[in-house]
Amino acid sequence: MLLEKLKRLCRSDSGAVTVDFVTITAVIVGFGMGIMLLVTPGLETRTSTIEPVIQSSVGLGGRLLGTSE
Repeated sequence: MLLEKLKRLCRSDSGAVTVDFVTITAVIVGFGMGIMLLVTPGLETRTSTIEPVIQSSVGLGGRLLGTSE
């Protein structure tokens, strides 16, 4: 059903369809940016607590971050 609607959207020459597509795309991008703003601070605090563990580990993770085995 969704595939049929997308095919119909691609075949349509109507300007209203284009406006709808641009509006829906802008809403999706806006939601994505909003989610990114909410998630980023939590990621920064989590990565700062995980970093010492990764640096002290042996193996590929330790080698990538410059620690010796």
